[in-house]
Amino acid sequence: MYKLVFAMSFMILTFFMMTSGEVLAIGSLSLSLDECVDMALKNNEEILKAKQDISEAEGRLTAVRSDEYLQVDFTSWHDRIKNENDYETKSYNGTIHAEQRLARFGEVPGNIDAAQEQLRIALLGLESAKINVVSQTRSTFYIILLIQDEIKERLVLRDEIEKKRARTEERVEGKLALELDLLDVELELAQQELRINELNRELRVRKAELLQIIGADEESALLITGDFTDEEYYLDECIKLAMDNRVELQDLRGQLERQKRLLGEVWWEFLPELRALYKYKDASIRLEQQNRTWDTILAYDKDIWSKEGGAVPGKNKWELSFGLSFPIFDGYRIKGIMDEEKARLEKLIIEIRQMEKSIRLEVRNTFEEVANQKENMNILEKVVILRRKTLERMEAIMETPVISQKYPRLAGITFDDVIRAREDYTEAQRSYFAQKRSYMMERENLRRIMGITR
Repeated sequence: MYKLVFAMSFMILTFFMMTSGEVLAIGSLSLSLDECVDMALKNNEEILKAKQDISEAEGRLTAVRSDEYLQVDFTSWHDRIKNENDYETKSYNGTIHAEQRLARFGEVPGNIDAAQEQLRIALLGLESAKINVVSQTRSTFYIILLIQDEIKERLVLRDEIEKKRARTEERVEGKLALELDLLDVELELAQQELRINELNRELRVRKAELLQIIGADEESALLITGDFTDEEYYLDECIKLAMDNRVELQDLRGQLERQKRLLGEVWWEFLPELRALYKYKDASIRLEQQNRTWDTILAYDKDIWSKEGGAVPGKNKWELSFGLSFPIFDGYRIKGIMDEEKARLEKLIIEIRQMEKSIRLEVRNTFEEVANQKENMNILEKVVILRRKTLERMEAIMETPVISQKYPRLAGITFDDVIRAREDYTEAQRSYFAQKRSYMMERENLRRIMGITR
């Protein structure tokens, strides 16, 4: 019976492992670029901090807007006094108070304006954090891909050099080549292995960096999947995306909208100071003013119990009061405020125009640099192919007897010529891989400048 249960459990476990999308060792991750970006947007500390800034700003805005809702409170007190004649009095009161703001007109109160600005800046901060984190994630991901590709290519070269070393050993044994030729091949093999070791070390560092960016365990074994996608961009499209997405420009546009509101609110300065109250029994409606903001408030005050000095206090049946005050001449104060706000508005318009010019120029320069880097990469790729063919032909000539009468020009190739050709090929390899990385980094820089978060 126990053997049957064990066999069934083993079969179920095996089936689950075979049908699951990934079979990974404990503590290992297999991620594509999109999965890395999703994890970074969810787990990166910079993103999490920006979200907390938004929560803080939303909490502050909720607090300063609390007077938009019904306010209810209860107040109670009790006094007991006994004088020298042993005359004792008792006073007590219990009142429930409720009020609701019915309307508000005038300028936006300063505390609400400050809270709205804090929230706007926090939202822009989150957008900026997303752009930076996505750019870091994509750049690190593609660097890892390029390192892996370079390692693969160099492993192929190492295998070819291994075969060449075996051929050279045979030729040295057959007295067809000098031992110096064998030493040169072994030196070439050692150089490739040295570079492969350097790349493996950098690969481990970059993987740990990527794991840290996406908020995963840095000790996890990471396997990335995907290819280097060479997306096609057009200049007009890049400029439009940058104009729509750049956080700096969004910030200035937000400031501009706020400044337009502030300029419009100056006209409230021409209104007089107004205060009014109408009360009937326990209910009242009043008009309050603070700076250039007017609130209409409906209130209700009900004494649940009340006694003053041994008697129940009397109340007025109704009450009405009204007051206003307006300046006859203010010494051009309002004109000065208007001119100040207009100047700030014009200044923001100029700053936006400057920012748009700067962004267009930055996008153009980066776009041209991407095209230049790509062209240089393609040229260096051709150089690598040519250098390799040259080296292969020279090595073939050195290994094959040359009929000087038929090929008189090739008879002069020396061992030093082969060494120089090998050095040229190695340098071409290094330049090509470095240029490929530069091109990728510049492409990601263009995406960051455009403000793309995916």
